[in-house]
Amino acid sequence: MYGGSDDRSMAADNTSGFNCRYAVAAGPKRWSVHAYGEAVDVNPVENPYLEGGPDRSAVRPGMAVAGGTLVDAFAAVGWSWGGRWSASPDSQHFSATGG
Repeated sequence: MYGGSDDRSMAADNTSGFNCRYAVAAGPKRWSVHAYGEAVDVNPVENPYLEGGPDRSAVRPGMAVAGGTLVDAFAAVGWSWGGRWSASPDSQHFSATGG
């Protein structure tokens, strides 16, 4: 339906897990933890990745927030939330590896 396009799938607000793509990171190209099935992006429309950090002051349904059910559920199984990253928070991102 999305022709293998991560961008098109995210624009449709699809939560995604396995995705064989490169990491969004400085330095040489390397596989994302999504390529290993060790990360999930949840509700990308409500929780966009924006360099410099998104404005998260107006909480609305579907948003991952500190102390919220979604963030706490992932933490209960040992997964980290990208919304806690200091440089460029990634509020949609949860991972088993912390990256």
